[in-house]
Amino acid sequence: MAFIRVALYLHVPFCVKKCPYCDFYSLPHVPSEEEEKTYLHALKTEVLYLKDFVEKLSGTEIKITTFYAGGGTPSLLSHGFYQELFEFLSSQFKFTPVELTLEANPDTLTPEKIKGFLKTGFNRLSLGVQSLSKKGLKTLQRTYNLKTALKALETAASLFPNLSIDFIFGWKGQGLKTLEEEIKKALSFSPTHLSFYELTLEHETPFSAFSPNKPVELFYQFIEHTLESQGYLRYEISNYARPGFECKHNLFYWEVKPYVGLGPSAVSRMANLRWQNPKDLKIYIETLLTEKKLPLTPLELLKPLDFAKEYVFMGLRLKKGINLRNLTAKFGYYLDPWLLKNLIEKGLIERKGNRVSLTSHGTLFHNQVVKLLWETLGKD
Repeated sequence: MAFIRVALYLHVPFCVKKCPYCDFYSLPHVPSEEEEKTYLHALKTEVLYLKDFVEKLSGTEIKITTFYAGGGTPSLLSHGFYQELFEFLSSQFKFTPVELTLEANPDTLTPEKIKGFLKTGFNRLSLGVQSLSKKGLKTLQRTYNLKTALKALETAASLFPNLSIDFIFGWKGQGLKTLEEEIKKALSFSPTHLSFYELTLEHETPFSAFSPNKPVELFYQFIEHTLESQGYLRYEISNYARPGFECKHNLFYWEVKPYVGLGPSAVSRMANLRWQNPKDLKIYIETLLTEKKLPLTPLELLKPLDFAKEYVFMGLRLKKGINLRNLTAKFGYYLDPWLLKNLIEKGLIERKGNRVSLTSHGTLFHNQVVKLLWETLGKD
């Protein structure tokens, strides 16, 4: 029987403390053993309902190619939780992921916990240190100190063969010297992957009232130059990896491939439908366990234009950019030649054959460039 490759995302809504810059759905609550069991029961129920739904939708069997536990703080849950979930997923799908990623915070890890996660099957750890500066950790209101962050990195690097480190840059008071020191500390642990996200002040988060540091282009250039000189390649606006260690799960999103999400607030896209679970743990659990149905928001029917826009938006985040021939062949749309010429002259994009990508300078204006391209999409 034929099958379709799918990326599977699990949202873990629990965290020690809600970060002031975060607008992802999360609850500042460490779950008890009983709450963990209830959440696992709800997830298993969702899997049962989803299996029938997505296989009818796609018309074929599902093969889980990547698994990513994000949050929240997924490392708050026990390795036994994941062991049981993986066993259940294996009983329902072709569950043979080549990459299993666990997001973690430094203050939730111990050597024993890391070994447990490895034994469970995780082969990639994404450690959200966010800063390796005392001032940065304080400014970002992290729940751990520099010593804890460094110790977690040391332990993780000694055990996990595939380690990714997440940073936030552009916080108020950060300068290039501080950033340089943070990168130097991170590289001493030889990670395979690093992510650098500019501090964005999401609406209605506590930080939205504050102004961040804003020499953004200088920071981007410095990060790219420093990491590429050490053998890391920027393959996406915010992500760098040693060759072969790009995040395979996230590439499913950026390359507009099918994905399924489990847990509250998780988003799924299969065939020409997109849907999202409610951003409320209580409603999510009650809908599954009491009402005995999938907790879906209204299904969004995607048209070829929607796919074309997503292909342009996501594809231009990648260093390799988008394939103009694929845009037309798959979705029936093309980019305006005059606008492309104009954007090339302004140094925002470059074209090599059928591929169009943002320049290093253009990455700073990704959203603006995409908006212009969307407005001039032509129907083939």
